[in-house]
Amino acid sequence: MTTFFVQFQVVPTEYNPQHALLQGAFASCWVAEESQPAAYNKARFYIAKDEWEITETKSFPMEVTQTDFEDRDIGLDQYQKSQESGIAIVYAGWARDGKTTAGPMPLERARKFDLNAYVGKQKRLTQKGRCLHFESDNRCGAFINAHSIQKNGQLSTIADDGHVYTVSRNMGTLKRNDGHFALEKHGIGKVSTFLGFCGRHDNQLFSPIDTWPLHPTGEQVLLYEYRSICRELFVKENTLELIDSQLAALPATSSALEFFEDLKTGTSFGLKNLRRHKEAFDDSLQAKRFADIEYVLFTSKQRPLLAFSGLFFPEFDFLGRQIQNLANHRIRLDLLTICSAPVVDGWGFLFSWHKTSSPASTEFMRSLATVIHQKSSSGGDAMFRMVVSNCENLAVSPAWWDGLPAGQQAAVTARLSHGANIFSPTNPEYLTRGLEGICQWEFAAVHAAPERMPRS
Repeated sequence: MTTFFVQFQVVPTEYNPQHALLQGAFASCWVAEESQPAAYNKARFYIAKDEWEITETKSFPMEVTQTDFEDRDIGLDQYQKSQESGIAIVYAGWARDGKTTAGPMPLERARKFDLNAYVGKQKRLTQKGRCLHFESDNRCGAFINAHSIQKNGQLSTIADDGHVYTVSRNMGTLKRNDGHFALEKHGIGKVSTFLGFCGRHDNQLFSPIDTWPLHPTGEQVLLYEYRSICRELFVKENTLELIDSQLAALPATSSALEFFEDLKTGTSFGLKNLRRHKEAFDDSLQAKRFADIEYVLFTSKQRPLLAFSGLFFPEFDFLGRQIQNLANHRIRLDLLTICSAPVVDGWGFLFSWHKTSSPASTEFMRSLATVIHQKSSSGGDAMFRMVVSNCENLAVSPAWWDGLPAGQQAAVTARLSHGANIFSPTNPEYLTRGLEGICQWEFAAVHAAPERMPRS
């Protein structure tokens, strides 16, 4: 992580008696981030959160080291704070009368974000059950903690004494890591669960994948996809409600309003696309049109190291080419799901998509075929890189993880935060390199129906 220094001219958005003395004010920021754009965006967000409005950028992000501040106590102190928490900000102003202070006067930072209230609201939303089955009605009740990754056959296979490592959702952990993810050990009974189905519909619908290995059949593939979509819909609906609650709590003069409005716009766009895809899957399930589903399944005879289930709108492929513009909110986005699954002799890595998402999904898979062909490999490194970068619904074998060198562990946890850093634009080449030689996945066979593996 690189440290950048950036400075802004600012004005307060809320009155404070201290502000009446000001002729001008500056915000000096030390930011630990991956790039200059990420540092710039992060600094602007925190300044808005502190209830200041930026009127001018005095200096754009420049890379700095501790040596640059060794003879300046304040600068050195803030540099060191940025290494611990990811950002440090000093606000300073000049008095109107020229007498109140001989130089810059330190200003207090606003602390309006109530972390306890945020965590409480988030927890209440996760406990707000509903049935997302396509035939759900007012008779649905007894919502269960449904596993989005199978407890038996997947989680139990990689567990150590009934525990696995998962991506931490603890706000305290995220805050200590400056919003970056970490892995924490949890019992498999509570891993990957969500209150998205009633017991009756969950048991009836998912029996073909919960009680049998993946063969695969079109029905099984569709059900793996459907479960991933329903979990993501559950999470995304909760996220939007949480953003709405934050907007409602902010005063009308808050400079953080613009940030949360933008966040709501992006989340709403993703949710709109997700609901549209779920409707397509609902129709296919009800009509039992399993041929609507396309997939590519890689199978391995190795002992599994991870269990995962997730989805994403492919933006860049394995060659670094853009295949969808996620910033264009006027288009319909294609969706791709990925998951691990038990097969008769080992485990499988399943890519699947509804036929309505064929354009982007087929192009994405074609790029993987090209990488496999060019490197004369099974694609294990590329696929591992993709899972870690795009799938937070992930469980990791403790025996494997604890045996990794510290440097490889750090590389994996850094990549886990790829999609979570709201300040950093997506690197088009994020799937082209990184995390080589860590998982050592080898795949013995590839299955597709009907013959969906695109040629390179």
